[in-house]
Amino acid sequence: MRCRSEQCREISSFLERRDGTLDVVYEAPRSNPSFRRYVRKIITDQEGLLKGVVLGEDISNSMWTGYKNATLGFLRSAEESNRFIIERACLSVLVSETSEKYLELLKTRRWHVMVDSGYTIRNERDALRSVRRFLGREVRLDRFTIYLAGEPTCERHLMFPRYSISVKELESSLHLKVRAKCRKCSRDAKYFTLAMPKASALMGLATHIRGMKGDVLKTTYSNISRIIHPYGFNDLEKDRVFTLWARDLLTVLREVNRLLVLGG
Repeated sequence: MRCRSEQCREISSFLERRDGTLDVVYEAPRSNPSFRRYVRKIITDQEGLLKGVVLGEDISNSMWTGYKNATLGFLRSAEESNRFIIERACLSVLVSETSEKYLELLKTRRWHVMVDSGYTIRNERDALRSVRRFLGREVRLDRFTIYLAGEPTCERHLMFPRYSISVKELESSLHLKVRAKCRKCSRDAKYFTLAMPKASALMGLATHIRGMKGDVLKTTYSNISRIIHPYGFNDLEKDRVFTLWARDLLTVLREVNRLLVLGG
């Protein structure tokens, strides 16, 4: 930020703080036109980096939606955009490195059907433990092993054949024996069906795939979630709202760029 006024220095100092958003929510300085121009330029530059990235358009749209809501003083709505950016970036990694079936499930609006039917990954530890049980070695998630984090099923209880893979194909591709019981009965499983990761699991799987620590990403997501619920913070001046939102956005984009390997 090129502005050197006292207000700009105050904003810059605030942006450098590492406290959680909840800890500084009433300490944010007012934004000014120079800072808003600075943030617009960052968003525009980020759009360029996101070209060609899976779900990059969703991330770009969310940045501008957040900007608009923050300008109007709607902190909760603006922070929802920041949270969505994290979710989409993590899903982008999962789709790119494992299966495009996840993207298809979004586009066909079948994701929630799978979730309602119990095909979910609640946390990455259980998912990775499940994969490791079959592989017997360090887990590398790819288009085959991701199924091992899902649900085993027999032919009788196979509900989603399009989003399943046969045990025979898994064994042939992974060069190992796969022995599991159907999730609904004691029969030998003949298929594995993809499971839909919840948000925390999605972050864990994405950072595992990239081989990076996810502490900052998860902490930021958690802070943002608490802003949205239960607090809301509807009593803040809109100029302070913009600064709070922008601080979180800049943190989110730093982590997203690491996750998506963008910007050198």
